[in-house]
Amino acid sequence: MNLEELKRAILDGKPVVLIDDRREFEADLIYPAEIASAEVVNFMLSAKGLLCLTMDMDEALKRGFFRLPSKEGETNFLIPVDYKGTFTGITAEERALTAKKLAEGLSVEHFRYPGHLHLLGGIGLNRRRGHTESSLELMEFLGFKRYALIIEILDEKGDSHNREYALKFAEEHGLPVITTDDVWKEFVKRKQLIKVYANARLPTRYGEFRIISFDNELDFKEHVAIVKEPYGDVPLVRIHSKCLTGDTLASLKCDCGSQLANSLRMIAQEGGILLYMDQEGRGIGLKEKIKAYELQDKGLDTVEANEALGFKADERTYEAAFQMLRALGVSKVRLITNNPAKVKALEEFGIEVVEVVPALPEVTEYNRPYLRVKAEKLGHRLPFEV
Repeated sequence: MNLEELKRAILDGKPVVLIDDRREFEADLIYPAEIASAEVVNFMLSAKGLLCLTMDMDEALKRGFFRLPSKEGETNFLIPVDYKGTFTGITAEERALTAKKLAEGLSVEHFRYPGHLHLLGGIGLNRRRGHTESSLELMEFLGFKRYALIIEILDEKGDSHNREYALKFAEEHGLPVITTDDVWKEFVKRKQLIKVYANARLPTRYGEFRIISFDNELDFKEHVAIVKEPYGDVPLVRIHSKCLTGDTLASLKCDCGSQLANSLRMIAQEGGILLYMDQEGRGIGLKEKIKAYELQDKGLDTVEANEALGFKADERTYEAAFQMLRALGVSKVRLITNNPAKVKALEEFGIEVVEVVPALPEVTEYNRPYLRVKAEKLGHRLPFEV
């Protein structure tokens, strides 16, 4: 995402096309409310959706605007308003003025309601990854106030989920295109939402470590770091996703327990960091993982079982791991893994993977098919034939 190019386009009067490829599968036009003009508003209305202004919910409530009933997780609508200095409030010029006055920080007393500019309250991109929240972060990244005009792009049939139409619309009008994933990645890089909370001694059968917990406002899970100091400028690092059955109950169906033990031994000898991530069952949770085991007992492999339950083969993400490493002052690692996806994820966020160190699992008659599927379907590079 080239922020300079985006800002140049906006200052030329061109809204950004923001596409959600993950959640809602729709595209919206986004433009800073503080520089709204009649020309820009009129163009945005050609997208045919509902023109709204996004603002932070806490800020809106503080200024006296009030929310309309909505279900948890849905878009948070507030009462629509017109600036009192407008006549009807419906024209492009009047809606642009209302938007600019909202961005100035005026309280509700300066507006009539219900009016013609709908208000949306953002609750934070870490809590909801929607267009509303993404638009506010994008404004901040570009140096504008956290207020944005937003409208859905509808196709010839009035459908808001036509990605190809949205891309064609952008091309025809010379508009920049980004995705909500682009905004999310920039958000994770810019805002440190995971901070060290506690640091305690942890003697184990593998050696003496420190265990670190975190205040986590990124994904709100309880990840921990197990650290052997000193670990130098380029520490040995293992990102290990929690596996109750393998790590704690000594299950032989997977290689998790043996990878955890071997990684701790290596880190105990050399110094380093093990990030123990609260991502059970490749991110689907313990209950669903046991259901996947049930399907595997009936003949499906580990990937087929996850997909049969409506999940991706691997639902894990590594934004939290990146922020944990940054909270520990780490920017370069020697990564213990057989999974190229972990290397790619860290590098996308700016962690330099200086070396990939193979993770050595224990192979048993029970986990050999599982390991084979990891290699063949998930691209894991095992340090042996299975």
